[in-house]
Parts: sequence; structure tokens; C-alpha cells
Amino acid sequence: MEAKRTIRSYIGPGLASAIVLGVFLLCALLCALTGRSGKEIERPAPIAFDRLETTGEEQDAFLDVIAVSEAICPFSDSRFYYVAEDDGHSFRIVCLSEEEHAALGPQREFWNNTASEPSFSRLVGRKYPIPEDVKQSFMSVFGLTSEAFDAFFGDRCLISQPAVKTTRAIGHPVGFALFLLLALLALVWLVLRVLSVWSALTRLEDRDEIELAAQELVSDDTRQMNADRLRLGKSFLFGWHAGLAAAWEDVVWCYGRVFPFCNLLMVCTADGKRHPVLFFGREEKALREFTSAVAAHNDAVLIGLSAKNRAAWQRACRS
Repeated sequence: MEAKRTIRSYIGPGLASAIVLGVFLLCALLCALTGRSGKEIERPAPIAFDRLETTGEEQDAFLDVIAVSEAICPFSDSRFYYVAEDDGHSFRIVCLSEEEHAALGPQREFWNNTASEPSFSRLVGRKYPIPEDVKQSFMSVFGLTSEAFDAFFGDRCLISQPAVKTTRAIGHPVGFALFLLLALLALVWLVLRVLSVWSALTRLEDRDEIELAAQELVSDDTRQMNADRLRLGKSFLFGWHAGLAAAWEDVVWCYGRVFPFCNLLMVCTADGKRHPVLFFGREEKALREFTSAVAAHNDAVLIGLSAKNRAAWQRACRS
């Protein structure tokens, strides 16, 4: 158990990987929780329709109605204009949604003379001028002249205001998506590294070499390269945080990938795993030295990226 812990502490993903994953997740969470919310704005108490002088968006008005007609003309696909009788037995034009109108069952019954006692329901909305096309529709339905319409209904109507729903949206969707993607990549990388460590330790256990490998890892005779990102022992090769702990005969294929600011050495082992080891741009010499050292320990290792070497590595993994 101690030998496995020693090897895992060097080749395992380390605490830094978990911290990076946690930071990405935290940033994604902050982007989500700092979302814009459509909170309902606290409005002043509504004023009686007849007492309210202003119109439009400044102030809510209310009508206490005892009766409401069927739809007279449309406002939209789901909202219509109606006639409402208020508690003072004045008639007003109101604009309601179908759901709001359906909720006024007692008032509809009283309008249709199917209820003997009136009941009050308060309608709250905004006071607007009556549109000319609405006025013409009502005049046509009720056979009124323009003067008679103005005297009967006035020149203002009540348009109910839909309730503002409290919703929350992701405040920074681009940042949320970016950090979530980075967290996913970090998680995939972490899982791959854990699987590589497990595979390496299992193979050493199967070969009954795990104690010997642990001793060689911390031995003073083991060569350290690439700022201790690689340790080359007499019988084993180790890669720092790369999941690499393999006997030299299990190192099958090595190749490098060149990037603008760094080089990546891929060490492919007989258990079918690829182990990336980072070399910074100023360390090309160390990369060449490592290639020579690998050849010195195992002259059968495949060097260089090619389809032929990939096929040979895959055959070695299956054998």
C-alpha cells in the first residue's frame, strides 16, 4: 500500500488538477447565479379609474365591476375589448385576456341576467385613450353616434396589465458556456489521468514489481530530467502527473508534438495508454536527450509519429 501511495503521489494528477476543475465550476456557477432577473416592480397602489387623470405607463387604475359583456372586438389573438359595468352603474370599455374574462363568471352571469345579486371584482390596469378603430366597432355593435358613444363610454378605457413573472436568466451566458466547457475538459483530463494511474499500478502489481518501482522512484541513482517532470531509473520510467510508471520494456512508442510555446512528449506504453509530458520551448535539448536515454534503456522503442509506429504500438498492446 505504501509503495502504491509513493508512486501515485508522483504520477497522479495531483491536487492542482482538482483545484483547476473546482475553479472552472465555481466560475460557471457565478456566471449562472449573477443572472438578470425579471423581478416584479413594486408599484404604487392603484387609483380609482374616474379619479385618475394621467394615462399610459405612469399609474395603475382600478375598476370595481359588477357586470361584464362578451367580447366586442379583438385587441390581439388572446385579448379582447369588453363592456364593464362598475359599482356606480357607469359603463366602461375594458381590455382583458381570455383567462381574465373567464375568471369573471359571476359578473358575466349578472350581465346576462342569470344572476340576481351583483358581486364585485376589481380590475386593475392602465388607463389609455380609446383607439379610433375600437370606437368604430362599439358604435357599430351598439348603433351609437360618435357623440352618444362619448357620452356613454367616455374617451378612456382600462387595459389590464399581465402579471410580471419572476424569472432568472444566466447573466453571462458566454462566460457560463466557456467555463462549463473548460470544466468539462478538465474533468475529462482528470478522469483520463486517474485511469492511467490505475492502469500503471495494476500492471506493476501484475508483474510483482510495484515495490521495486517505488524504491527506484525515490532512489538517488534515478535520473531526473525536464525539471523533475521525468525520472529515468535503471528499470522503470516515471512521468510527473502523467500517469506514467512503466518498466522500460513496456515503453513501446515515443513521439513529440511541437507547439508555439512548448513541446509535448507522448510516451505510449504496452497497457494502451498515452502519457503526455510537457517540455517548454527552451528545452528542445532536454527532449533530444530524453529520446537518446530511451533508446539507451530500450533500443526496441519506436521513435517518431507515423502511421507505421502507431500500428506497431497497437499490435503490441493487443499481444
